[in-house]
Amino acid sequence: MPSSTLPLRGIAVFEAASRLGSFRLAAAELNLTPSAVSHQIRLLEQVLGLELFRRAGRGVLLCDDGAEYARAVRQAFRTLRHATDDMSRRGRAGRLRDIVSIQTPPSLASRWLLPRLPRFLAKYPGIDIRVNAAAGRQSKPGDADLMIVYGNSSRWEPQAAPFLNERIQPLCAASVLKDGRISAPADLAAQVLIKTRVNALTWEDWFRQQGVDQSRVMARAIQLDPSHVAIAAAVEGLGVILESDILTSEEIATGMLIAPFPETGTTLSSYWLAPLPSKSERNAVSTVRRWLKREARAHTQNSRAPHA
Repeated sequence: MPSSTLPLRGIAVFEAASRLGSFRLAAAELNLTPSAVSHQIRLLEQVLGLELFRRAGRGVLLCDDGAEYARAVRQAFRTLRHATDDMSRRGRAGRLRDIVSIQTPPSLASRWLLPRLPRFLAKYPGIDIRVNAAAGRQSKPGDADLMIVYGNSSRWEPQAAPFLNERIQPLCAASVLKDGRISAPADLAAQVLIKTRVNALTWEDWFRQQGVDQSRVMARAIQLDPSHVAIAAAVEGLGVILESDILTSEEIATGMLIAPFPETGTTLSSYWLAPLPSKSERNAVSTVRRWLKREARAHTQNSRAPHA
């Protein structure tokens, strides 16, 4: 399965297997072999960094994480089925669908955009969204109808508009915080530091901001890409990650990741929306653009709201 696409095939296979409680029955429903179903589940587990099923004799049982994921996937599939039914009825009535393509970084697609798409599909059944979560390539205007791109202002102004601000800060599992004797920013220098290739703020930048002597930073670092893989590793207690609140909002809200020094976070305008609107823009593209901006504003407002 190419790393540049969302694991939609694996998600579809997981939905059938979790609903039917059997790889064999899922294979029969999807016209696949049981080994192909098992292979797709393993690939999806690798992408998520979680075990979804527990093998029990000749059968399988959902793990706790798998059961939680299954509920979310089933809800999304119900929304998608309703939208597909609506589109099919419109198609039979002779109405053409509007197709809008969106290109986005893979981690933002899976952790921010994809969970919001069911709401869009329910509200705008006449628009067909095509998402390309490209990894390892340089985006440029014209690659898609709309692009969410990552970088600083020197890279994207004036061809793109600011879209999402992210707050980057150290994050780790509670077990690391408990066992690591971490009481000051300099203490992170002795921890395993998880790096990702494209983050706007590096560990070197962060230590410099905190006035930590770089010579004290031990060479205990691993690099994991893309960001959602690094986040999964941090949740498992592999080390400390320097990551965006946009991509880790769920882990922070549930306590799976904790910010040992929240006051040291840095807010950056890292995500941009391109191209800029034009008079020749199709109505469907304008609709998607407005929806994306509303979702971005709602995310910003929620992230600023005080938590109990």
